[in-house]
Amino acid sequence: MPSLLQYKSPCPASLSSVNLKGAIAEHFERLAYHRISSAFAHNVVYHEAEEAFRQRLDDTFGADCLWQGEFWGKWIISAVLYCEYSGDLELKEFIQQGVRNLIKLQTPDGYLGTYRDPMNVFVRNLAESLKTYGVKSKWNWNIWCRKYTLWGLLEAHRLLGDEAILQAASKLANHLIDSLAEHGISLSSTGTLKGIPSGSILKPMLLLYRATNDSKYLEFAKVIVSEWMNNPETPNLITNALGEKPLTEWHPAPPEWAKAYEMMSCFEGVIELYRITGERSFLESAIGLHSKLKARELNHMFSVGFNDIFYDASSQINGISEACDVIHWMRLCSELFLETGNPVFMDDFELAFYNGFLASVCKDGKWGARGARSHGRHYYVFEQAKMKHNHCCVNNLPRGFINYVQMAVTAHGDEVSVNLYSPFEAELSIGERGTIKLDIDGEYLRNGEATIRWIAEVDEPVNLRMRIPRWATTAELHTAGQSQEKRDGWFEIEVQRGSGAATVRFGRSVVVRHHEPPNSVDPWYPRRWNNWEGEEIEKLFKTDSGNTVVYGPLLLARSTTMNCTEEEMFGPSLPSGVEVVLRSIENSEVLAAFEAEICCGGRTYRTQVCDFASAANFISDKEKVFSIFI
Repeated sequence: MPSLLQYKSPCPASLSSVNLKGAIAEHFERLAYHRISSAFAHNVVYHEAEEAFRQRLDDTFGADCLWQGEFWGKWIISAVLYCEYSGDLELKEFIQQGVRNLIKLQTPDGYLGTYRDPMNVFVRNLAESLKTYGVKSKWNWNIWCRKYTLWGLLEAHRLLGDEAILQAASKLANHLIDSLAEHGISLSSTGTLKGIPSGSILKPMLLLYRATNDSKYLEFAKVIVSEWMNNPETPNLITNALGEKPLTEWHPAPPEWAKAYEMMSCFEGVIELYRITGERSFLESAIGLHSKLKARELNHMFSVGFNDIFYDASSQINGISEACDVIHWMRLCSELFLETGNPVFMDDFELAFYNGFLASVCKDGKWGARGARSHGRHYYVFEQAKMKHNHCCVNNLPRGFINYVQMAVTAHGDEVSVNLYSPFEAELSIGERGTIKLDIDGEYLRNGEATIRWIAEVDEPVNLRMRIPRWATTAELHTAGQSQEKRDGWFEIEVQRGSGAATVRFGRSVVVRHHEPPNSVDPWYPRRWNNWEGEEIEKLFKTDSGNTVVYGPLLLARSTTMNCTEEEMFGPSLPSGVEVVLRSIENSEVLAAFEAEICCGGRTYRTQVCDFASAANFISDKEKVFSIFI
């Protein structure tokens, strides 16, 4: 296998030049309407997030400090990206007015946050929190919240071009940098989880450097990264990602610091620092993290971590994935693809999107799961940080769809690469060569086929590439009476001025994965899986072996949506050696449905299964809704 660095770096198409179609697009539009563009989104959701900056309650809850301050930035980032994608002028106007209102709340010294004491940046008295909550709470999210405010301001500035917004962002950053220096505080000592959430301000700090060219922000970014190299008080993210040790050995007691999406968010900043400085070790450290996560943290749902913690998730038969985790796993994969061009990263992105991510988005678009489970029902939270209409995962969900839009098609020089195959249209400028319009259609998720049509208005030929997914057992390309067959990599055809079409067919086999439970289970896992949902959910924590079925890019599941009985879904697991034959069937309630014939020990069972993402993407008071196990 070639080095992960021996590829050309592609560039994503602009959001306005890509338009999703079909079921994925409909799902996205429902979410965007309810969470971003509707009157409810503006008058209730956004209003609550903005009000947190007026009330500043995050450090007024006794023994704990909360994170109401993250919601405004997450909402604005999603809204800006969706505005670019949709061209919604009313939304653009709302964003402009909202940002202007927020800036009015900035204090003269530059502070803009939801903590009444800007220097309340440390974990509070653990004994006091133990007395109050029954656990030693180590929450302080002050700088984490400011990270999202800064990022939201910068995204709004990019959309609107309003210099007052950039000035507000600079004042926010200057206040933070200067106040830490004045008090002799290192960023890695602040906040919770060994300073990892605070350190994730790296990415927006570098975006601010790009926008202003002020070296102060770049130097601060370099200081952040230096504290991840040789600091006995931290997990040394950079050094350890470059080394051989598994993540759980980077620092004692992983559940107390190995917070999944916060760590991946840090590495998004590390990749940005590589882009600015050209220091190769930064990119290599992000690749190292990716490799370590695939080896030890990939869960059954093609996300990473165990309910937002990196703690050998791959060793567990039970699975639960926070939506923020799978979104940032997708972001890590997409950023690495953009820097290396290696399709390995796009393979991982695709599996995460169609499984762990889509499972986290409610079908009606009104809410999303805090944790997508392997069986039972997904974990939903309806109040977070004392707020009722904002949630860390729900506010992040639009970015998952946008990330798909960004990665669907990319370009590099005279090359255009189709990376994903759920239906979409796109129009790309190929430098001085001209433009190419693409229309991707077909039933890729159901039968592994897609048709790519193009209209090329170019003066010189363009190389059109189509990714061959890692799961494909065979791959065929048919165009203009010609055919190609390959096993991996890319199909490539030369496109001249004019129109044309090609069909790709990816063969797939039914993959039955057998899973044995670990010999011993740390009591932490069932607690983390249950998350205080009650005795009935706790009883579903699996202690025996099981099999899961993967077909192409889809993890499959039995579900009440497919009229499966409780006995089918939660009866005794079958031993290893199971064989499964699938036949595609129609069902408008899911992305893909199949009749399954299961053969084991001389007996044959028949049942119906659907894609995991559709199996339980709704809120239910029933505990036994679906299972990926047979």
